Amino acid sequence: MELFSQALVSMTNLILFVFGVVFVYWWIWIPLFLFVVYAEALKKYNQKVYKNGLKWITYELRIPIDAHKSLKAMEQIFAGLHVVGQGSPPKNLWEKYKKWRDVFFKGKVPDWFALEIVGSGGEIYFYIRVIEKYKSLVEAQIYAQYPESELTPVTDYMLRFPTSLSYEDVNVNALELVFIKEDIFPIKTYPEFEEEGAGKDDVRRIDPLAPIAETLGGMGLSEFFGIQIVARSTGDAWVKKGQSAIDKLMGREEKKKTTFADSVFTGIESGARSVAGTVFEPAEPSKEKEEKKKEDKPFNQLNPGVQEIIKTIEKGTAKLAFEAGIRLVYIAPIDKYDDGRMRSIAGAFKQFATQALNGFKPGISTDISKGFNKARRSLKNKKKIYSRYRGRSFPDKPLVLNTEELTTIFHIPDVGVKTPALPRIETKKGEAPAGIPIV
Repeated sequence: MELFSQALVSMTNLILFVFGVVFVYWWIWIPLFLFVVYAEALKKYNQKVYKNGLKWITYELRIPIDAHKSLKAMEQIFAGLHVVGQGSPPKNLWEKYKKWRDVFFKGKVPDWFALEIVGSGGEIYFYIRVIEKYKSLVEAQIYAQYPESELTPVTDYMLRFPTSLSYEDVNVNALELVFIKEDIFPIKTYPEFEEEGAGKDDVRRIDPLAPIAETLGGMGLSEFFGIQIVARSTGDAWVKKGQSAIDKLMGREEKKKTTFADSVFTGIESGARSVAGTVFEPAEPSKEKEEKKKEDKPFNQLNPGVQEIIKTIEKGTAKLAFEAGIRLVYIAPIDKYDDGRMRSIAGAFKQFATQALNGFKPGISTDISKGFNKARRSLKNKKKIYSRYRGRSFPDKPLVLNTEELTTIFHIPDVGVKTPALPRIETKKGEAPAGIPIV
C-alpha cells in the first residue's frame, strides 16, 4: 500500500511538472501549433482549388451485341491506363523540392479516373470518366481491344441530382467497400469463373456481372443505383508487403532494418568494448555468439492450402496495380424505395470472396444498427458518401486492386449476360466498300 501511494505521488508530481512546463513555455509551442494547423489548412485549400480546376470528360461505353472476348482484353485496357496517376520518383534534391512545391502551393494530387455502372429506368449504363488530357489514351485503349464498341462523350449523369438531396422526399442507401484482409491477399478473379469447353477456343464463362446486371435492370423510372470505382496507379510498396507475407508463411526470419542511429550506437558500443577489453582483460581472441538461424521450410513440405495462398499472392503482386475505392449508392423516392436493392448488389460482391484469401465488406455505411444517435449518424453517412460519389472523390485510405481484380469487377459483359436492360450495339461500324467513286 505504501509503495502504491509513493507511485501515485510520483505520477501526480510528474503530471504537474509537465503542465507547468507547458504553461510556462506557451509562447513557444502555441505559435508552432498554429503554424502547423495553418499550413495543413492551406494545403487542403490549394488541393480543393486544383481539383475544381480539372476538366473532366464522361464517356458512355456501349457494348457490341456479339461481345465474346476473353476478359484478358479488358485487362489489357487497364494495363494501358496504368499511366494515370503514375509519377516518376524525384532523382535529386531539386526535383524533391519542386514536387513538394507543387503539392503544397499548387495543390497537385495524382490523377485518377472513375469506372461506373448505373442502373436507372430499367436500363444499364457503363461510364468511364477521365481527366480531359487522357481522352486519346482511353479511346485508343478501348477501340484497340473492342473496335465494334462505341465510346460517346456525354453530359455527367449526376447533374440530374442536386448538390444536396432533400431527404424528406428521397431515401438513400450507400456504402463504401473495403477489404476483409490486407491488400496483398487477392479476391476471386475472372479466371476462376471460367472453364474450358469442348473446343480449343470454347470457354464457358460464368460472368460475375450477371447477378449485378439483373438487379440493375430491375430499377424503376424513379430509381437510381450506381456502382463507382475510382482508381489511379500505385507503386511497388504493396509488392514488398506481399513478399513479407510470403516470408512469414514459409517460416523465414524477418530481416530487421538497420537505421543510421542503430549503426552509430553499434559502433560506439563495439569501440567501448574493444577499449575495455584491451585495458582490463588479457589479450584473447573474442568469442562470437553463435546465432541459430531459422531454416526456410521447403515449399513442397508446406500445407497444400498455404502453397496455394503463396502462389496466388505471387501471381497477384506480379501484375500492375491501382489504388482504388468502391462505392455503392441507391437513390429512390420514399414511396418507391426498396431496401432489398442494396442487399442484392452487396450480396453479389460476396462472389469475389474466398475464405482463405480476401473479400469485400462495408467500410462506411448508412445502415447503422449499433450505438447511440443511429438516425443522425446514418444521415451523416448518406450525405458523406453521396457527396463523394457525385464528386468522384478519391478515398483517404484506398485499397489496392491489380489489373486482374479490377477487370473482374468492371468489364464488358459477355454475350451470355442476357439481361434485356443491357443496351447493345446491333450494327457494326465499318469502312466504305472499295471502288466507290469519289464525287
